[in-house]
Amino acid sequence: MENLLTILTRITACGTSAGFIELVENELCNVIGSTSANNWSPGQRAEFMAFYTVFRTTATAAFNIKGALERAHAEDLTRELLTELESDLYELSSFQAGIELDELVAALDQYIEILVDGDRGIDGTIAAITGNYFRTFFLTLHSLEIEERISIAKINHHFSTVLYEY
Repeated sequence: MENLLTILTRITACGTSAGFIELVENELCNVIGSTSANNWSPGQRAEFMAFYTVFRTTATAAFNIKGALERAHAEDLTRELLTELESDLYELSSFQAGIELDELVAALDQYIEILVDGDRGIDGTIAAITGNYFRTFFLTLHSLEIEERISIAKINHHFSTVLYEY
C-alpha cells in the first residue's frame, strides 16, 4: 500500500486547500448555472447539492490530512494523528462508505460533460482538464482505504507500546 502522504501530495500538487475549494465552487456554480441544469428535476438538484457538500468537505479533509502529515514528518497515519484528524478521517471514511463508486463516476462524468458542453475551443479544453483533475482527485480519495489505514495505525501503536514495555 502506497503511503498516504505520497498519494495526497500527488493529487494536491496543484494548489492550496483554499484555492482548490474556490476552483471546485466556481466550476460547480458553472454546472448549476448551465442550461442543462435548467431542466433538472428537484431530485437532481438535491442530488447535486449533496455532491457539492460532499466534494467540499472531502477536499478540505484531504488537504488537512496532508498538512498534518507534513507537520508531523510522517508518511502515514500515527496514533497521535488519528486523534488530531478524527473529524477529517471521518469525512473521508464517510465519503468512501456513503457513495458507491459507480455513482461517483456517473456524477463526475455528468458534471464534466456539462462544463465542457461541446466547446471545442480553449474554454472547453480548460474545462475538460479541470474536470479530469477533479475526477482523479475524488476517485483517488475514494480508493484510499482509509479505514484500513486507521486500523494499521492503531495496530502499529499497539505493537510499539508492547515492544517498549517489553
